[in-house]
Amino acid sequence: MSEDEIATKFPNRPQNHSETLKFHELYLTLFDPLAENKKKKTGIGLRGRKDLKPHEVRRQIIDNFIARWRNEVGNDIFPAFRLILCDKDRDRNVYNLKEQKIGKLLVKVMKIDRKSEDGSALIHWKNPRSWQKNAGDFALRCYDIIKKRPMRTTPGDLTISQVNAMLDRLAQGSGEEQQLPIMEQFYNEMCAEELTWLIRIILRAMKVGATEKTFFDAWHPDADALYNVSSSLRRVCWDLWDPNFRLQDDTKGITLMSCFQPQLAQFQKKNMEDTVKAMGGTEFWIEEKLDGERMQMHFDGRNFEWWSRKAKEYTHLYGETQTEGAIARFTGSAFNRNVKSIILDGEMITWDPVMDTIVGFGTLKTAAIETNNNPHGQGHRPLFRVFDILYLNGKCLVDYSLSDRRKALERAVKDVPRRLEIHPYTPANTAREIESELRKVIASASEGLVIKKPESAYRLNDRNDSWIKVKPEYMTEFGESLDLLVIGGYWGQGSRGNILASYLCGLRLDGNYLKPGDPKVKYWSFCKVGGGFTANDYKLIEHNTHGHWKDWAPGKGPDFIELAGGPREYERPNVWIPPEKSFVIEVKAAQVSNSDQFRTGFTLRFPRLKNIRSDKSWDSALTISDFLRLKNEAVEAEEEKKLELEIRKGRAKRIKKELKVAGGDAVPEFVGEPTPTQVDDVKPLFEGHSFFVMSDSISPKTPKAEIEALIKANGGKIYQNIREDPKAHLIGDRNTVKIAAVKKANQRDIIRPHWVFDCLQHRYILPLEPDRYVLHALPETAEEIQHNIDEFADSYARNVEVDELKQILDGMTVSDEKSSLSQEVMHSEEIKEMGELPGLIFRDSMVYFPTDMCLPKIMVEFAGGKVSETLEEDTLTHIVVHGVEDAERARKKVAECKIPRVVSEMWVRESVKAKTLLDEDRFVI
Repeated sequence: MSEDEIATKFPNRPQNHSETLKFHELYLTLFDPLAENKKKKTGIGLRGRKDLKPHEVRRQIIDNFIARWRNEVGNDIFPAFRLILCDKDRDRNVYNLKEQKIGKLLVKVMKIDRKSEDGSALIHWKNPRSWQKNAGDFALRCYDIIKKRPMRTTPGDLTISQVNAMLDRLAQGSGEEQQLPIMEQFYNEMCAEELTWLIRIILRAMKVGATEKTFFDAWHPDADALYNVSSSLRRVCWDLWDPNFRLQDDTKGITLMSCFQPQLAQFQKKNMEDTVKAMGGTEFWIEEKLDGERMQMHFDGRNFEWWSRKAKEYTHLYGETQTEGAIARFTGSAFNRNVKSIILDGEMITWDPVMDTIVGFGTLKTAAIETNNNPHGQGHRPLFRVFDILYLNGKCLVDYSLSDRRKALERAVKDVPRRLEIHPYTPANTAREIESELRKVIASASEGLVIKKPESAYRLNDRNDSWIKVKPEYMTEFGESLDLLVIGGYWGQGSRGNILASYLCGLRLDGNYLKPGDPKVKYWSFCKVGGGFTANDYKLIEHNTHGHWKDWAPGKGPDFIELAGGPREYERPNVWIPPEKSFVIEVKAAQVSNSDQFRTGFTLRFPRLKNIRSDKSWDSALTISDFLRLKNEAVEAEEEKKLELEIRKGRAKRIKKELKVAGGDAVPEFVGEPTPTQVDDVKPLFEGHSFFVMSDSISPKTPKAEIEALIKANGGKIYQNIREDPKAHLIGDRNTVKIAAVKKANQRDIIRPHWVFDCLQHRYILPLEPDRYVLHALPETAEEIQHNIDEFADSYARNVEVDELKQILDGMTVSDEKSSLSQEVMHSEEIKEMGELPGLIFRDSMVYFPTDMCLPKIMVEFAGGKVSETLEEDTLTHIVVHGVEDAERARKKVAECKIPRVVSEMWVRESVKAKTLLDEDRFVI
């Protein structure tokens, strides 16, 4: 804001009669005393009184500072408040400086070798091994290092106004070249204590033990109310400089074109019943909690202003008039013709018009810019979902009930589809209805729910029980309980500094996941767990693992751990631990979600520690195969729960299913041929191929996450956006909204997941086939793939299974004449003499099939063999079975008979493929 704009907007701003205080007075008389008082349970007043409580001492410290400022400086306290309440100052740009970047600047300012102990301590500030004190508190770590080599040993002469001017320049600077000289000036003119508090101001992490409300109340009785309706620290200081001046009631409400502090949702109650009780036992509303950015829209009939929850203005993105911006330009039909002015509260989200679905929050700014450049394009776009109206035609509505505000909203605003829409809600009365809605949002990977009381008023900058959020991470009814092995750790910060505060868990590779050359024990990174630990948990972990943690050197991690991202090493831990020295934790999670940050290709959403399993050995934790089996069981359990609900509706007795903990029992070996959930130990099959999986598989029933994991484990690349790679294979098996949109656009083929499974089974990329592999095909694709099957729909490129062969045979129409001719030719002496042909390799075999195996039977007969219908045949040579269980049953039935061989059906298949009779010993079961 320029000086001219300031003079126009604040004509009565106060003027100080003297220079501001020195910067060091802030920490000597305010910051340090407050921080010291924060540690005490009982207070000692500034005059030695021992009967004061800590909150009374806190107020006394602040009152004394404000009184001194008024007396020695004047009534304009804004220069001091923008340093004291630095996180509330919206007039200064962000510095784009985090701890590590500040550490690198200080290393250069102090001319420290970055590989030295001090240099490493500044850059790797969370690591307690590089420095024995103050790990996790970056500012204190800086203090320990600066005090060794200070330019000043006494406080400097910089004033508060000078520091503000330098911080303005620091915020305006872009990159190290412009910011380094300013940091050098601070270092030259401040002592170590001053620099410590300056770093906290830059990081906007003061933590002095007093909130902005405490400072506001000490400054003026109406300061907090004015900040709630204006979000302006400057206005609080300049409009309310006189303690005797009081705001009128009508000026305490929100005003048009002035950002306010919105109402926030209260945290989740312990259980659903408590949430229902908080609603007063009457009807409540359930809204989906959207994954976007909280946004308020102001419109005065001509111009718009858009503000985020943190009072950042986005008018340049979303539009100032109805002829510009990513949203404003589409609002021509949004407002009733009687609307002269309006303020709306809602969520700005990203929408994919092709898939007709919400996209993750991280793409919002990019989508707004793209929409401004191409307003009617088919790319991602911002969508404003409105859930409240707070101002209409000059009247503030915050004191009206939510139901009354909703009626006003529906009369004043009309939906502009996929641009500006009124957010829907579901009326409810019971905890069961909340649970049902929560299941829906978990299934769609949404944020959660917000439960609202219809008769409640709107409370600015407040959390109360009239709005309560319900998010999956708070639930105990959902998700899996998993036994996971810890393979790495991350150093904490703040109150958890100097300890390993969170842990990397992995899944052990087993079965066909282990490749030639892999270590015998190998783990893929799976999830990061940092919630649910108590102080005693950390002590127990430290006691049991002391001396076993090893530093992770970038690019030189242990060979038994594989992270995602290749050389970039996503989610790289600070330290690692050998499996046999580690420990098992029981983890609760809301659901599994896809993630490129972990090697498994998926991770846990909202993981939280449930228990440390001291009774479990490291090799009993969850494996890859365990997890995939668990996912299938979860799908079945969901279906069972739906059935259970139907039974409950019929007032039948509900049977509670015992909770199972995965990873605790031994894993059975795989039997027979690989299933679609296994990965063979061959060169990555899908290397060079990319995929966008749009739905789960209907047959075989396989979750979307598992399909993606199979593809990634076999070298394929997964995208979550259809436009990221125009050559990506689109995989889908259900007529979802996304798939319907692709069909309607008719620009891409959609392949069924069965193609992925068959490719893995045959170990090569199969050509597409109509019906079996293609859900939707472009005309040119449909014509091309017809050449991959014969007239009976039999594939030219792959083996067919029994059920499929039955369908093919049922569709064939072969005349009796041809059939008899075939038999005649088959048994002719001339053909029998040509024994080297595969058609006669079984001519000396009499084979019995205890189960129905259509294709192997045909192979045996075609190749000159005979099929027995009973076990009593004297000339019987072989029994062909599916697997071990069939073999055991067959042996029991023929215990008194002389049976040369009990072999797998693969003996038949492989003999035909090799065109010779193979040694049965290789196929004995």
